[in-house]
Amino acid sequence: MAEARLDAIFVPPNTGLWDHFQANVRYLTGIGGNCSQAACVFPLTGEVTAITSPDVHKDFWLQRQDWVTDIRPIDTGWGYTQMSIDRLRELGLDRARIGVTGLAGNTRFPEGITPAGILDGLVRALPAAEIVDANLLMERARFVKSTEELAFLRKAEELVEASVDVLLREARPGVPENVVYARMLADMVERGGEVPTMILWSAGWPQPPSAQYMPSLRPLRSGDLISVEAEARWAGYVAQNTQPVFLGRAPDIYRELFHRQQEAIERCYEALRPGATVGGISDIVAALSDERFWCSLIMHGRGLGDDAPINIHKPRDATMRDWRIEANATFIVKPMIQTHDGAQRLYWGDTVVVGENGAERLGKRAAELIEIS
Repeated sequence: MAEARLDAIFVPPNTGLWDHFQANVRYLTGIGGNCSQAACVFPLTGEVTAITSPDVHKDFWLQRQDWVTDIRPIDTGWGYTQMSIDRLRELGLDRARIGVTGLAGNTRFPEGITPAGILDGLVRALPAAEIVDANLLMERARFVKSTEELAFLRKAEELVEASVDVLLREARPGVPENVVYARMLADMVERGGEVPTMILWSAGWPQPPSAQYMPSLRPLRSGDLISVEAEARWAGYVAQNTQPVFLGRAPDIYRELFHRQQEAIERCYEALRPGATVGGISDIVAALSDERFWCSLIMHGRGLGDDAPINIHKPRDATMRDWRIEANATFIVKPMIQTHDGAQRLYWGDTVVVGENGAERLGKRAAELIEIS
């Protein structure tokens, strides 16, 4: 903040994308979970203030965390702007340089996630203040993980791997897709995981054209390919595992796809060292393409949510392309290998932490193309 000449950071509430958009509030206050709305005023000097929803008593939050004690629930009008303005005025920041997160450049929503009404209210109430975008500042601050954060991510990884075990136990011909999905989610909650959490789901044969955000009621069939991107949350921290499963024997082309995909994984792990760039790693995967298969990198940060940097098949922009890898950064790495017409495609992935000698998996399950007989 001092380097950016910020006198305060203001983080508005936004519980979108499975609560990923609340990541900055959770990081700065420890408050959140299950789409619980909260905002934060974080001054360069002075006490941090969490501004919370009116339906949760502040004593509950004091039992959950002790980082922040100035917790101010809004009234039942459900407006966050005025209380935030009042706190900034208390701090004497009427003419300050204030960083607001979510104005533009978010990892998953580059247009920004801050409501126009909140920004307009802030500008009108503090006309002498300088309002700047603090989104990139927060993404870089959250990029490298502490020992405690890595411990939380390892616990989240335990939960997500256990949910994959549930998938393998429950997925059988005749069992509806939504039943398997529900039991995976229930297992996470029983083990202490938070909701909401993402399970991107794809099931059927021929291979469906994309994943879905929800399963159907359709009974699974022999020959189906099930592909899941499953996440689990522990105290807000998100680990992900991506696993393909066949109900029956996998066609030979998928064995070839998986072999190429694992070659891409190993090259990514080797390259994920401090000083490398996201664009450079993306190029390493792309170089595995040939006349049969198209290879591309899917990789993005993991942490409290909406974590930078991001590469979905290619870098989104120069900021993401040139983003330098640092030790103790965490990613989901899941290169995709597909036929050039896109009809057959496959990816497997796990959450990793960057070390001096490359990436280390947080998970313990074997990397395999699973066939359920």
